[in-house]
Amino acid sequence: MVSGIGTFVVALALYWPTLMPGVGFWDTAEFQTVGPVLGIAHPTGFPSYVLLTWAANILLSPFGATAYRMNLTSAILVAGAAAFVAATIQRLTGRAIPALAGGLLLAGAPITWWTAERADPHAFHLFLSTLLLWLLVAWAQRVRTAPASTEAADPTADRLLLVASAVYAVALANHALTVLLAPGILIVLLAVQPRLFVRRPRLVAACAGLIVGLTALFYAYIPLRAAMDPPLDYAHPTTLGRFAYLVLGLQFRGLLQNPLSGGLSAVVEIFAAQLGAAVLVVALVGLGMVLLGRAPLRGVGPPVALLTVTWFAIVTLFARAYNDGFPDRYYLVPLAIVALWAGVAGALAWDAAAALINRPRLPARRWPPRRTRLLRGAGALLAAALVLGLPVQRAIAGQAVQSAAADTQGARWLDAAYAILPHDAVVISWWSYSTTLWYGRWIEGRRPDVEIVDDRNILDDGYQTVQRAIAHFEATGRPIFLIRQPQEIGPLSAEYRLVQHDTIPGLSPLWEIVR
Repeated sequence: MVSGIGTFVVALALYWPTLMPGVGFWDTAEFQTVGPVLGIAHPTGFPSYVLLTWAANILLSPFGATAYRMNLTSAILVAGAAAFVAATIQRLTGRAIPALAGGLLLAGAPITWWTAERADPHAFHLFLSTLLLWLLVAWAQRVRTAPASTEAADPTADRLLLVASAVYAVALANHALTVLLAPGILIVLLAVQPRLFVRRPRLVAACAGLIVGLTALFYAYIPLRAAMDPPLDYAHPTTLGRFAYLVLGLQFRGLLQNPLSGGLSAVVEIFAAQLGAAVLVVALVGLGMVLLGRAPLRGVGPPVALLTVTWFAIVTLFARAYNDGFPDRYYLVPLAIVALWAGVAGALAWDAAAALINRPRLPARRWPPRRTRLLRGAGALLAAALVLGLPVQRAIAGQAVQSAAADTQGARWLDAAYAILPHDAVVISWWSYSTTLWYGRWIEGRRPDVEIVDDRNILDDGYQTVQRAIAHFEATGRPIFLIRQPQEIGPLSAEYRLVQHDTIPGLSPLWEIVR
């Protein structure tokens, strides 16, 4: 659709100049590395994202270094997600400009922009979720507008449902958040075709088979690749126990907290910070219109309302409950839902404005037809400016505020760290810096003589503690360097003689253990 293409082009044009130019830290550096080397990522493994970024690294080879290609992949995916939101709004309302506005609202949200600038599987999750939303809406419209009985077979509708099942499987193999989308999908299926599971068992079985089969196929990558000893091999998932530990994310159990802490006001503050308080009011109006099935929603308003409200509520509750270090990314799908509701409200307002503009006001002898057309055109432009004004303003502001184009800290720290390390050194590091060192080692091919020992390696290789790892390498006579969190340095300095080597201001130094 026109709105989807326009949103994609505009969003990608906004994101591209703001991309992080090179390697980062933390999970960013891991995801800049793990796909191109076909490794095993941290829980839950993200196999479909790993395979996607492996292919993207090849297809985007003209566009700079590997880290930049992975960042560009995220920008393409997030721009595509915004495009599917716009396309869904246009499919529901038939209005292109309000649909473009809704897509740009999502594209300009701070956390959406942040995700678009760096390698992150949440970009793929947002893309697949919005594609799934578009497919489900298209299926619902196809079924509801079919001339035959709503229970009759429709090859086009069946194909849409099969494609949606395949997309869900890919999403499930990318991020565990996809599980939270299942209740909304079940609700919309039953709302549109209440007897679907009774009257269409073959179609249901085919959809279920696609989901199970494709998901299993993607997750089979993890033990198969782990058996090949890849450069990055998180938790060595070659046994059933280690595979379950990785895929089920058992490492992160215990992070859930009370999702109702802070109450409704805390939720409102989160979404107001991302989209603006005015957008939330407009979105509530749009949700009401969808729920009531007001024209021109083509008879699918209530089922779409049930689907989107369920997704919004369940994912938002999980995001509130999951005490991760950076939970903002879990709100991406609810933000897409709010943008959808706001776009529907914009479309209804657009229709009202168009009816007002086109209504005859003065006799023809006092109001020439040419002037009437000009004034109506000006009125239409004014309506477009009002509908698009907020998302465009937020997008322009976001380009200045959100830009990661000047973030070269990862590359500069990596240069400094490798310059400090002597030949055959061992670095006992922790996650935020280990991933950057891995990028230098496995992507750039630097310092193959240096051994990087992360806290994950300390567990998987049987050292159990930092002190036991130090003792193991002391016996080999190799130079040992530490990259540890500040609170760990005090206790370690009481056990070992440490010499500090500074890297770049504001980032971790390297501590050398002097015998």
